[in-house]
Formats: sequence, structure tokens, C-alpha cells
Amino acid sequence: MGSKWVYLLLVLFLWGCMTVGRDFPATPIKNIQQNVTAQREIFGFFGEPYRRGLDTGYETWTYSFHSYELGQLRDSKELYVVFNKDGTVRSYSFTAK
Repeated sequence: MGSKWVYLLLVLFLWGCMTVGRDFPATPIKNIQQNVTAQREIFGFFGEPYRRGLDTGYETWTYSFHSYELGQLRDSKELYVVFNKDGTVRSYSFTAK
């Protein structure tokens, strides 16, 4: 690809909007209770997680959304949920900008 195309793509990126992840509602977060809220309820609140993983043997779900405009972060939120072996919420953290 020629340098003109690279320059054009860079300009379009800096002038345009870009999102990473999938937006999710923040309101249901207040309903999450450790050792009470079930994995199926989390799925009902937020849908399919952006990423699944393991943290010291416990299943984790991550919901992530980042929105950029003109190359600057405009909106950001992330919910990280760790589940107990019985499928209830062990812990969670939420950050937003």
C-alpha cells in the first residue's frame, strides 16, 4: 500500500469515530450482590460478555466499551465479574469515564 493510502487512512481515523467492545447498560450494576447474584442473571442484565477467562481458577466475564472521537477517548466503561464455583458472583468491579 502506498504512503498516500496510509496517510488517508490515518486522517480518516483521526477525524472519525471508532468503538471497541459493545455498549452495555450501567443501571443493573446496582443490583449485583456478591454470593447472591447468579451467572444467568448477569447474562440477563448484560448479555454475552466481551471476553471470558479464568482468574486463579474462577470464571471471569468482562464487559467492555470504549468510544473514540477525533482520536480522543470520549466514553469508556468496563465491568469485570468473577464467579464462584456455584455460579454466583464472587466479586466485581466497574469503571467508567
